[in-house]
Amino acid sequence: MNGDDVIIIGAGFLGLSSAYALARQGARVLLLESHEIGSGTSASCSGRAQVCEGRLDPLNIRLIVEGFEKHKSLEEELGYRYDWRTTGLFLIIRTQTSRQTWLERAAALTAHGIPTEVVDRETLQKAEPNMNTSGLLGAVYAREGMLNPLKFSLAYAAAARRHGAVIRGNSPVVGFERQGSRITAVRTKDETFACDNVAVMTGAWMAETARMANIDLPVHFTHAEAMITERIPAMVFHNVEISDFYDTIHGKKRAVAIGVHPELDGSVDISESVTQTHFRKKNVSAWGVTALSKTLIDLYPFMAKVRVVRTWGRPTSFTPDEEPLIGWLPQVDNLFVAGSLVETITAVPVISEWIAAMIVGKDVPHSLEQFSPARFFEKS
Repeated sequence: MNGDDVIIIGAGFLGLSSAYALARQGARVLLLESHEIGSGTSASCSGRAQVCEGRLDPLNIRLIVEGFEKHKSLEEELGYRYDWRTTGLFLIIRTQTSRQTWLERAAALTAHGIPTEVVDRETLQKAEPNMNTSGLLGAVYAREGMLNPLKFSLAYAAAARRHGAVIRGNSPVVGFERQGSRITAVRTKDETFACDNVAVMTGAWMAETARMANIDLPVHFTHAEAMITERIPAMVFHNVEISDFYDTIHGKKRAVAIGVHPELDGSVDISESVTQTHFRKKNVSAWGVTALSKTLIDLYPFMAKVRVVRTWGRPTSFTPDEEPLIGWLPQVDNLFVAGSLVETITAVPVISEWIAAMIVGKDVPHSLEQFSPARFFEKS
């Protein structure tokens, strides 16, 4: 068995884009996915390229600004259409506290090249005439991106393969072979692959994958449920979310953080009811679908007569400090991890190039030290 320069585990946005970036740099890349491409969390998201809901530190701002700009030409670079477009976003404001927070955030975001403003309820009602704005104080307005998440995954997969990367679906990793502080091979059920470096990018399954190397990663997850409607005439004209998403779900056993997203084909994507859980699953619950539907109809009463054609669930990973995990693990010399980004779709075109550079030992334009997994382990 011949050694690959890099074995990537996980065919989500980060795994596929990093495979592409590494292959472009001449690395030999093998990507192993336990199921099919697009079967995990990445391809089941709403497809939003968020711009204004993340942290305001220089690194995150840079990833947002540069990533959003790169999306404008990325379809051409990858040679694959993934339905990229820009759209207006309204984050509805329900409390004075949220309004004051966003007045300050909007000023900071705008100053950093991400135009954002707080508008009143009348402006919101004019933009979304079918919305029930009763009780709302207004909204935050910005321009963000949208894409088809499955096509986005397939675009990176196709481009990575053109550059020589090997992508194997239905190849769940069952263990590692290790000599001293290095992993020497990755084992699936049927084969063993020698390697120089291993990159774990399995999202909500990242902690489980790392445990195969006897490492405990502090990766947690929630269960999010979503649904999509039949095709209808244009009745929702922008992406609509809540301005206090994290306050709404933080510390709650279950909560609804409503998001409404009109799709190109006339259907409407609805997200998400969120449940704290220790189980990774893709099903929906009676509570989740019911609570999500009720909140949707409260916001858009006409939706009571619209049919839902599909529902699904997905695990969403996060770390204790809600920052991503990106970097080499301190316990193993050649084991890299990446996951738990907040604005993943926006950042992927840039962060994947930086990840590839780190893995092959090149300099990156901006330090990723604040994302390093070493922050969760005591220094020896």
